[in-house]
Amino acid sequence: MNVWMYYIGELVRAQLENRKPAPIPSEINLDVLIEFSVKNHMNYLLMGALLQTDASEEHKEKLRYYVKNSTMRTVMQVMEIKEIQKRFEAEGIRHQFMKGSCMKFMYPTPQMREMSDMDILIHDESMNKASFVLKEMGYELIQSVKHHDIYRKGKYMVVEAHKAMYDKTIDKNQYEYFADFSKRKVKSDFQYAMEFTKEDFYVYMMSHMAKHFYQMGCGIRNLLDIYIYRQQFFDQMDMDYMRGELKTLGLFDFANHMETLCDIWMKGTPCTKFYENLFMYMLDCGIYGKDENGIWNQFAKEKNSDLSNYKAKLKIWYFFPPLHYMAEYYIFLERYPFLLPIAWLIRGFGGVFGHKGAYKRKMIHEIDKQKIGVVQELYREMNFEFHK
Repeated sequence: MNVWMYYIGELVRAQLENRKPAPIPSEINLDVLIEFSVKNHMNYLLMGALLQTDASEEHKEKLRYYVKNSTMRTVMQVMEIKEIQKRFEAEGIRHQFMKGSCMKFMYPTPQMREMSDMDILIHDESMNKASFVLKEMGYELIQSVKHHDIYRKGKYMVVEAHKAMYDKTIDKNQYEYFADFSKRKVKSDFQYAMEFTKEDFYVYMMSHMAKHFYQMGCGIRNLLDIYIYRQQFFDQMDMDYMRGELKTLGLFDFANHMETLCDIWMKGTPCTKFYENLFMYMLDCGIYGKDENGIWNQFAKEKNSDLSNYKAKLKIWYFFPPLHYMAEYYIFLERYPFLLPIAWLIRGFGGVFGHKGAYKRKMIHEIDKQKIGVVQELYREMNFEFHK
């Protein structure tokens, strides 16, 4: 286990166990560690622990700023979640809070689990009513993106009102699986608030993580979610059912690798080079991943290709990305996939020739064979079977 993997785990454990962490290793650049904390949305966990170390006062001033803002955001989000649920219940709006809005309450304290927005699944018949309630609460509709609408209120409050729990352009099988509302139940003391069983929440958590990993990568906060959830509910879950559902969705290998990485990182079990590479890849991805990572999944099962072939294939992918990638940015493709060539043309006149496009072309030109091999192995071992 390398020093970054060890010490980030030590900071997390120190916060979870309410103790002072070990001193900062000499190999760790504190500014880089702060940057990783921000990229992975782990400000309170990592920087809160760093405040108890011998970091310089200059660094501690920066750490306090992030911790204070993180705490303030969490307090406001927790109050808002309760108010939205109260309003939706009163108006008879069938809904289900998703992802971080649920995980936040599974950590020892809510501020340990940060989130940038509140994701809510709204049943079709209630979408207009939900929009009215959110606007009545002071939210403004900012953007409609594929299967969700984005609302904002003030500096910290962002709500994503989802029309579907999964994106059918990524994997039809998983889209249909999560469109089956029979897997949900009504929450205790509510009539219109829905929730998953413990097993199905875990399956969805893995599915959501796998989708992001496959598309652009995902950060290490996802690993911590797995660890926290298993610590709390592992003994209460029907493991045969859960494993069977993961196999049905083609995510068994992915889940197994992520659970193994969790045990290595948080429990100190033996680490191989593969899992060290996987952790460092996820650490660098950050919470939202990177656009260029979407390229790697296209070649995950390729073997023994030389560098020139890879560069040619990367260029083809860059100028003519697949439907699932393009649909993230061109909403009309979800309904009219045959218009993909038109979307390529629009993209060609826009982003390709802009600053971001120049960066990606530079990345393709400079990418080395060793990095291709490392990332290729990671994707291949995940054994994704999407788009079937």
